Amino acid sequence: MLSTIKRILILLLGIGIFGCTMVSENGESVGGDSPFSGRWFSRSGNWLIPNDEIVDGGAGADGIPSIDDPQFQPVGSPATEYIADRRLVIGIKIGETVRAYPHQVIAWHEIVNDQIGNTNFALTYCPLTGTASGWDRTVNGEVTEFGVSGLLFRNNLIPYDRNSNSLYSQMQLRGVRGDHSGRQVTAYPLIQTTWETWKKMYPNSQVLTTNTGFDRDYHGYAYGQEYLEERSEALFPIKHRDNSFFNKERVHGIIGGPIDESGEPPPVRVFVIEQFGAGVNLVHDQVGDLPVIVAGSTIDQYAVSFMRRTETSDILEFTAVQDSLPVIMKDQEGNRWDLFGYAVEGPRKGERLIPVRSYSGYWFAWHDFYPHLEVYQQ
Repeated sequence: MLSTIKRILILLLGIGIFGCTMVSENGESVGGDSPFSGRWFSRSGNWLIPNDEIVDGGAGADGIPSIDDPQFQPVGSPATEYIADRRLVIGIKIGETVRAYPHQVIAWHEIVNDQIGNTNFALTYCPLTGTASGWDRTVNGEVTEFGVSGLLFRNNLIPYDRNSNSLYSQMQLRGVRGDHSGRQVTAYPLIQTTWETWKKMYPNSQVLTTNTGFDRDYHGYAYGQEYLEERSEALFPIKHRDNSFFNKERVHGIIGGPIDESGEPPPVRVFVIEQFGAGVNLVHDQVGDLPVIVAGSTIDQYAVSFMRRTETSDILEFTAVQDSLPVIMKDQEGNRWDLFGYAVEGPRKGERLIPVRSYSGYWFAWHDFYPHLEVYQQ
C-alpha cells in the first residue's frame, strides 16, 4: 500500500511532468505545454455529482494535454518497438479499420481526439481508475474535441468538450455540468489487452506512436510502476471501499441503463477478469433488462460484452471458439463473431452485436462509483 508521502510525491511528479501549470500570485493560471492550457475549472456550480467529492488534480485544464493530431504506424514497424509485451493497449475497430493505443502513451495524455472515416471519436483513458471509453465527438450535430479538465471525481477523469466547456464523468458516461449536463455519451466498444496478444490478433493494425508533440517518458509509467500493483492504494481517498478484491484487481463492468438526473442507480454487474481462466470463456447473463454475452480470458487479460442480438436478429446463443483470435464465438445460425462484436463469417457477416454500456477498470473504482453493484459468481 502506498504511504501518504509516496502518494503526494507521485502527485507532485505527475503535475510537474504532465502540465507544469502553475498559478501566479494574482491568481491567474500560467504555463503548460498544451495550446489549450492556462485555464481552471471551478468545483462550484451546478453539478450532477457531489461537488464536495470533486478534486482539483493541480494541473489545470489541459495541463495534461490531449493528443489532437495522433500519428500511427503499423504493427512491427520500428515506431512500435517501445511497447513492452505485457503492457496493455486499448483497441478500437470502426468498419474495417483497427487501431491500438498503448497505455504507455495514452496514460500521459488521457484523451486522444481521433477520426476514422466519417466517425469522429475521443479515446479516453484514466490511468488512476484503469478505465477506457471511446466517445462519439459529434454533439448536437457539431464535431467537438475533448480535453482533460484537471478535475477528478472519485479518482476518475472528468473530460470537457471544447465547444461548450461542458464537463463529463468518464465512468458515468454522461455530462455532469454545463450546457450538456445529463447528456448520455454515445460510446464505441473497446478492448484492453496485452500488446503481446494484440499484435498476434491484429498484425496489420495501426498503432499510436510516441510522435505526440510532447516530451514524455513513454517507456515508463505515468504514476510509477508501483501504482499498477494490485494491492497498491488509490491516489485519492476511496469513499465506498470494499475489500472483496484487491484495489487494482481488473474487472469488466456492465451498466444496465443510463444514469438519469434522479440519481436512481441502474443495475451494475462486474466480472473479474482473473476468473475467466485460460482460453476464451463465455457468460450468458442478464443485467437489468439487457440479455448480454460476456467473453473473457485471464491469459490474454481482456473482457468484452454485448447484447445477445443485432438490430435485426432475435436473441442469439453463443459457444466459445478457441485458438482463433480475434474470433471468439459462434452462434446457432452459423455466424462467427470477433472481439468487437462484428460477424466476420456467416449469414450475418458485417452485422454487429448491439453495444452495451461497459468497460474494464480497477475494482476499487467500480465499487466506489457503483457501491450497489453485483459481482458475477461462477
